[in-house]
Amino acid sequence: MWHLIGTRQFEVCIKSIHRNSLRCAYFLQWEGKEGKAVPIKSYSRKYQGFQCYAVFCTLIILPVYFLRWYQILTASPGSITVIQYYACVVGTIMMLVGLPFLWFFSKKSNLRKFVTYFHEVLNLDKRFCADIFPQNLAPQSKNLRLTTVTNIVNLINIMACYYSPALVIWISFSDYAPLYGFALHVLDVTSIHFALRVIIATVISITISILTSVGYLCAFFEVSGIVVLYFWSKILRNKEFSFSKTIQIYNQLKLMTILVQEIGHDLISVCLHHAYAVIISTIAMYYFVVQFTPGKQMSILVTYTSLLMLFGATGLEMLAICFVAKASFMSRATLRKLFMDHGKDKNRGKIVRSLQPNSISLEFLDSVDTIRNGIGMDYFVRYFERVQSHTINWLLATNLD
Repeated sequence: MWHLIGTRQFEVCIKSIHRNSLRCAYFLQWEGKEGKAVPIKSYSRKYQGFQCYAVFCTLIILPVYFLRWYQILTASPGSITVIQYYACVVGTIMMLVGLPFLWFFSKKSNLRKFVTYFHEVLNLDKRFCADIFPQNLAPQSKNLRLTTVTNIVNLINIMACYYSPALVIWISFSDYAPLYGFALHVLDVTSIHFALRVIIATVISITISILTSVGYLCAFFEVSGIVVLYFWSKILRNKEFSFSKTIQIYNQLKLMTILVQEIGHDLISVCLHHAYAVIISTIAMYYFVVQFTPGKQMSILVTYTSLLMLFGATGLEMLAICFVAKASFMSRATLRKLFMDHGKDKNRGKIVRSLQPNSISLEFLDSVDTIRNGIGMDYFVRYFERVQSHTINWLLATNLD
């Protein structure tokens, strides 16, 4: 089941960080014999290199992006192209989203916590599979459409670990790179020496590539928890188990959701997924529409990147909301079924009434309704409403100008 896919993808994430950092700045290594990830020693040069990388991004790269924004806002009309503006937008968002991840992994105790929790999620799925489906596992996974989720994860993995670094390198060596534009403005020149340009492009390529890999690793942890919850909630709803076995699985899933939520809160940006998704989707939708406005400059790169950002943000929201909402719905259905079958029994009825629907809330604050019933699909509808409203308002404001 998912523990096989998750272990394989976990290994790919770790090796991607090694590759993108040129094996100089990383925090995990994969033990092939044991088949699991282990934190590297705190005194290792690789880990110290990663900590230096986190400091470098915080104190140098992010301020440079802010200064570049000041240059763009104070520049004369027509001197900044759409692609330059768009590249600065994307780069700034990536830095703001990714920096909390770097801060989290820069602390040794958080590193051990992350690895332990990740393996606990995968081992929970493994124990359930061995206990419930000791034989003939493949047909069950096919019927539960785990293959579709696997294909989506494989596609995202290819995009994050292989396609994204190539795109970042291409943009970094082009004239649209934000750091290159910043250097031109500071030096007050129209071009710089080739060697200096290569250094700037190399630095930004490595920086963004590592940030992308680390972000994918964090997202994959949350995805693993959501998939395991959804998968086994569906099994509890559709299959017949004894009362004790159902309660055992249900409570273990509850503990898993607590672990996933705790890591999500520690990563900070994960709990801001809705705000980031709305911002990213609004920007992407706006520039996609502007590309087809008469009299506006059209760029294939901007159009393609806008679609990629829009689909990516929407996909993450679907995973963070829709799958969790479905899992919450199936948990409520399981509780109703348990109450109908065992509610007349005094002790069992008390146990069932004490249970709350299993849900993974990737938010800092939860409403009373969310705590009692889990996340609903209305949260996903609000995402579309906000993107549509903000995009229309932005377009109208631009046209009025």
